[in-house]
Amino acid sequence: MTDTFEAQKRILREQAEARLAYSVSEVENLSLEEIKTLFHEYQVHQIELELQNEELRDTQKQYEIARDRFASLFNDAPVGYLTIDQSGIIAQTNQTFAEMVEREPHLLGGKALVDFIATEDRSAFLGRFKAFFKSPEGKQLNFTLRGSQRRVHCVGKIENQSQEPAQQRRLLLVLSDITDQARAEKALLEREHFLTSILETTQDGFWVYDSSGHLRNVNDAYCRMSGYTREELEGLRIADLDAVEEEAVTQERLERIMKNGSELFETRHRRKDGSVFDVEVSASHLDLYGGMLVCFCRDISDRKAAESACRENEMRYRLLSDLTMEGIVIHKKGVVVDLNASLARILGYEPHEILGRNMLELFVHEHDRHIVRENVVKDYARPYVVRFVKKNGEVFYVELEARNFEVNGETMRVASVRDITERRKSEEEIARVNAELRNALAEKDRFFSIIAHDLKSPISGFLSLTKILVEDFEGLTMKEVNTSLNALYKSSVRVFALLENLLEWAKLQQGMLTCSRSPFLLKELIKSSIDFKHSVAEQKEIILNHDVPDGLIADIDPPMIGTVLRNLLSNALKFSNRGGQVLITARQSGDTITVAVRDEGVGMDPHTLAMLFSLDNKITRPGTEDEFSTGLGLILCKEFVEKHGGRIWAESSPGQGATFYFTLPVGDRNGGSSTC
Repeated sequence: MTDTFEAQKRILREQAEARLAYSVSEVENLSLEEIKTLFHEYQVHQIELELQNEELRDTQKQYEIARDRFASLFNDAPVGYLTIDQSGIIAQTNQTFAEMVEREPHLLGGKALVDFIATEDRSAFLGRFKAFFKSPEGKQLNFTLRGSQRRVHCVGKIENQSQEPAQQRRLLLVLSDITDQARAEKALLEREHFLTSILETTQDGFWVYDSSGHLRNVNDAYCRMSGYTREELEGLRIADLDAVEEEAVTQERLERIMKNGSELFETRHRRKDGSVFDVEVSASHLDLYGGMLVCFCRDISDRKAAESACRENEMRYRLLSDLTMEGIVIHKKGVVVDLNASLARILGYEPHEILGRNMLELFVHEHDRHIVRENVVKDYARPYVVRFVKKNGEVFYVELEARNFEVNGETMRVASVRDITERRKSEEEIARVNAELRNALAEKDRFFSIIAHDLKSPISGFLSLTKILVEDFEGLTMKEVNTSLNALYKSSVRVFALLENLLEWAKLQQGMLTCSRSPFLLKELIKSSIDFKHSVAEQKEIILNHDVPDGLIADIDPPMIGTVLRNLLSNALKFSNRGGQVLITARQSGDTITVAVRDEGVGMDPHTLAMLFSLDNKITRPGTEDEFSTGLGLILCKEFVEKHGGRIWAESSPGQGATFYFTLPVGDRNGGSSTC
């Protein structure tokens, strides 16, 4: 630009000198005054020229600054500038366009613009270019640049339209990079399509109330719910659809939504056919287009029906659980969450006294808590027995059965509680009876064994002696016959004694031997028992004595206690040496009488003492003069004494005799009879 200015200045100087040379001949003919005046004029013109030169230099400087600014603005503009001819050949571009196409500016001149357009957009560009070049006003082109893949928006203007021929015209193009805008618009369109798809495919109804209170933009879901078409719904008011709320209540709700921004509520809407259905509405107020209400509506008729059915089932199951005899408790990690009335009744608490409490600490027996802890970790705990403690401190047995279940992702546990106190008592009674039956059967078996053994010897003797008498009677002497008959007699006595004891024991076991107690003078019973055994004592020269207070009355069954006394006297006589002594004493201590039968016989060792009074260890020792022993007498004594609520025992040492004790209840002289 500076070189051009200097060339123009040189041309002007040459023209001035030519004019001056032409005017010199005229100056020679001027007078002195005219020359002075001319010189003065010359000097003024020279000063004016100098001033004009200064202005020109300032103007040039401003021009250069403006030019540089323009060049900077041109090249650094946020948009691309380029000029093209009618063939689309680039004449000039700025730096921004060069950067758009990733080229240097001086390399773009003479290039066709279409070469820098993406392949997919070239056909469209070429198809519109001629019309665009001819008349660009009000038109635009959008295309993607090759390489950088930038999307641009192009507008144009004809340069010097009136000064140049049509074939030399150039088109100034302005290209704006709209890549981000295009992406945003695409994302916006995709988002809009996405939201529209959601609104059209969702099962929830959607609509918008405008500022005038009328429906707008209703989706298909609400059309299906209500039975209306879009055209029928648009323009309706809230009151036309709501079947529950009064208009004043609806207006209050709208004001509340506008104040708070949103609200979730339930109501009922009316369909086109007049039927009513339950809905849940989520409404939000937006300050757009003068104010609008955006609503989502969900048909909750099925949920309401399910909730109603659930409440009915809950009431039904609550009624059943309250009426059942079993206690039911629901707990979370031991803390009671719910329980039925039966459990509260079993424990003696009010329900509110149990809720929220730890069941282990409240009503599980402290010694059984480890059992509950062992079972509570199981997903299902089979029935097991523990002890519970009632509010009043009473301990009782229960049977627990429990399993886990989940509610809203939380593990809970339900347990049934059965009071088995009566069952426990029945089981214990059955166990006791079974034990007694087993003992009775065992005793029966042992007793039959004893009978078989004790009857075998005398009956074998009978068989042998009778065989001898039958086969050799005529060859036997009278002495031999007497000896055989005496032996038969002794065997008969032994068998009779055995059968007598057997009969007594059998009656007792079968309950045929009744025990009827009444006040009785003990001394008379003891004296009669001594008299009964007097002949046996005389044969062994044994003295029988007694030491019994005269007025001592016992509450007894006389035949039974008489049998006890006779058996004990028989044992004392049997194991006493000839010429010995047997003493019977009786002493009262409180409401108990202790009777003792003491002999001076052979006595017993500790082992023999331990085996007395038991069928398991039947002792059949012969007497001091080989007297027979059935082994059942002491067993009967034990049974008869225990029938009276007493006990029997013995004390003895070898060679020191033996003493048998038994206790009896004291009787009241004026008392009546009673059963054992």
